[in-house]
Amino acid sequence: MPAAEDTDLFDGDFLSRLERVRLQLKRILAGSRRAERRSRRTGASLEFADYRNYVSGDDPRRIDWSIYGRIERLMMKLTEEEEDLDVAILVDCSASMRWRPAGTQGSSKLDLARQLAAALAYLSLHNLDRVGLWYFDSSLQKESGYQRGRAAFHDVLRFLRALPAESAATNLAESLGRFGRSQRRRGLALVLSDCLDPAGFENGLSAVTGRHFALHLLQVMDPAECDPAAAGDLLLRDCEGAGELAVTAGPGLVSRYREEVKAFRENIKSWCAKRNAGYSFILSDASFDDVVLRMFRRDGLVR
Repeated sequence: MPAAEDTDLFDGDFLSRLERVRLQLKRILAGSRRAERRSRRTGASLEFADYRNYVSGDDPRRIDWSIYGRIERLMMKLTEEEEDLDVAILVDCSASMRWRPAGTQGSSKLDLARQLAAALAYLSLHNLDRVGLWYFDSSLQKESGYQRGRAAFHDVLRFLRALPAESAATNLAESLGRFGRSQRRRGLALVLSDCLDPAGFENGLSAVTGRHFALHLLQVMDPAECDPAAAGDLLLRDCEGAGELAVTAGPGLVSRYREEVKAFRENIKSWCAKRNAGYSFILSDASFDDVVLRMFRRDGLVR
């Protein structure tokens, strides 16, 4: 069962904020609906999935006239065979994502990543896309399966609340490679991770882009990882089990550390740009509303 602090991430206040954000985005974007696209396939399935607005050229036989009688708007019935976008949301649940600085009570990187995953799923489901979620660390741990329609958001929250047991290691190549090999349709992969893999990030992300997926990486890091306040004689312990290191952290070493973190981030950003992959850098103390309303628009996740 999920711990109480896990379920509180998606309490009534969070859901209210999420709906306010959606309405704000709707006003900002002036009704731009990425997922309202028609399929040229006939489609054998007649299973109802959702509705969308009628556009010129649609088959009038699929208009729901009962809805028109109530709200005087032409709405099309969608079936499971309607052309849509697969949106895969992959959340890194490794030990480094669960880490918090000693003595702090704030949210972990994983807490924010799960809230952002919920927001991305919510917006995608409202756009009538098919949404699937995965947890990963050293391998793929859990998957929700693809779902569609606004009612599926309850299943999204149920999945995100149920964290897998903690695992020490991160292995992007294994986990994202297995995901890539399992996919049969083109789509959009949203990866939420700190990318702290000793073997590097390149092979893991390449396994996604090499499978005809458009990739957007959301790198989430803690402010203390980027700009540490600790100084003096320190014992550094790798939370993913790679050992300990005793150091004396003077101003010169701390400055060099900051430069290494900046270079690490710039390397990932450059790698993504060269492969037409999206990239967002997010600090775990960032305002949720600011990330969704400002960063997501800036980085092209919503438009």
